[in-house]
Amino acid sequence: MMVALTVLGGVGLFLLGMSLMTDGLKIAAGTALRDILAAGTRTRLRGLASGIVLTGIVQSSSAVTVAAIGFVNAGLMTLAQAAWVIFGTNVGTTMTGWLVAVIGIKFDVGALSLPFIGLGMLVSLFGRARPRIAGTGQALAGFGAFFLGVGVLRDAFAGLVPAIAGLQLGETGFLGTVAFLGMGMLLTVLTQSSSAALAVALTASAGGGLPLHLAAVFIVGANVGTTSTALVVASGATPAAKRVAAAHIAFNLVTGVVALLFLSLLVPLAANLARMLDPAAGDVMTLTIFHTLFNLLGVVLMWPLAPSLMPRLERMFVSIEEEIGRPRHLDMTLVETPVLAARALILELERMMAMSFDLARQSILAGAGHRPDRAREHGVLRLGRAIRSFITRLQRTPLGGDAIATLIDVIRAIQHLEEMAVEASRVAEDAVPVRPPEWHSLYQAVAAALTMPAADEPDDVSRLDTLGQEVEGAYERLKSHLLNAAAAGRDSLEATEAALQRARRVRRIAQSALKADRRIGRWRPDPATPSLQAGEP
Repeated sequence: MMVALTVLGGVGLFLLGMSLMTDGLKIAAGTALRDILAAGTRTRLRGLASGIVLTGIVQSSSAVTVAAIGFVNAGLMTLAQAAWVIFGTNVGTTMTGWLVAVIGIKFDVGALSLPFIGLGMLVSLFGRARPRIAGTGQALAGFGAFFLGVGVLRDAFAGLVPAIAGLQLGETGFLGTVAFLGMGMLLTVLTQSSSAALAVALTASAGGGLPLHLAAVFIVGANVGTTSTALVVASGATPAAKRVAAAHIAFNLVTGVVALLFLSLLVPLAANLARMLDPAAGDVMTLTIFHTLFNLLGVVLMWPLAPSLMPRLERMFVSIEEEIGRPRHLDMTLVETPVLAARALILELERMMAMSFDLARQSILAGAGHRPDRAREHGVLRLGRAIRSFITRLQRTPLGGDAIATLIDVIRAIQHLEEMAVEASRVAEDAVPVRPPEWHSLYQAVAAALTMPAADEPDDVSRLDTLGQEVEGAYERLKSHLLNAAAAGRDSLEATEAALQRARRVRRIAQSALKADRRIGRWRPDPATPSLQAGEP
């Protein structure tokens, strides 16, 4: 019982040290994590290196993973880029094993850790006014607590070596392998730290009581157990976070299965490499190298698999916003043929216009206080960004006069449709009662403006002009009615101002709709002519 409590205390010290070290290093590093992620993920190799380096700096794969997910959610990083950062964090976590093997086992960690704790706390206390200095002190104290925990674990397991040896674990066979795999996974799930499970395995094997191959299986289990953290993060998270978590789980599962299948080859290879580095190396160094080897093997395996894995992940956990925001007519192969690219842009814009019109009608006609459809609003805005990205690629090719004229109208139409989507959500949030007939007149005029032209209907400028005049007339009548009611004392000034604001927003929606329709209508093909032709300037 005393040994079990000592092991529990050692794991607690280890986790406390890891937490202090991670938080302190993140504060001391400042914006370095974000800066490296932003600049270092353009290629798979650079993303992998960024994950390794950042995990080594902050000593937390979770912190790097959360930052990568944030970049994906913000649209600053693709899933593939984030995935390679995550793969790099798996390799970066092996640094904990090297710290334990090189320093924690070989040196008197008690003499090493206590000065670090004392110095770190002094720096943290006297550097409160400067966050980076305080963070450095916190990291030093965490570094000391980390090694103090390793020392407690090492001493606890040293007393258990005779008892462990008497169990003859090396003769347990397949059941022993399954048991230690499960224990590694369980300990990682309970502590939410594969580093803690790794430290337990390394310190338990330091005295030779735990057979090498079972300790290796335990470490594989700990590595696979980190998928529980990904599952926790993914539950209730955004679709982007779920896909990144799925990539993390895929890497760990593939790596774990391959490590178990080739355990009889990897462990002797790790032992030979350990003896090459240090002829007197023991099981701890062998296990550390084994841990590094099979994580590197996972990277090698994922290198050819990633190109086919990422498109599959992109199709998983798709939200309404993403479904709306994915272009259906734009293909990067079209940029080499500007005429076809321009036609695809018009088709995509008509799709964006139909969704924007539908969103605006829903918000206006549903009545005051209607809950805004944020998912559809963000989907329209997302589609606008995707169309802009296509235009940027198209601008790199030589463009003729018609293509340039088309792009001018396309860019302005995107802006009008985005303004509509934003205003529609604001109108939906208004809590303005709609009573007088004048409101209904305005709504009818706006509803007509938000009606998509028929597919075989050519551009009709006079129709748009008439719709615009009807909207303006209905708005002026409503405004006059509201102001007269306020002047006569029938309505309060606050209610009148709120109603006028709603009316202005509804009018702006109609104006944006008509402007977008006019821009896009210039490039709609004549029903009798299949080719794309410019209309009236």
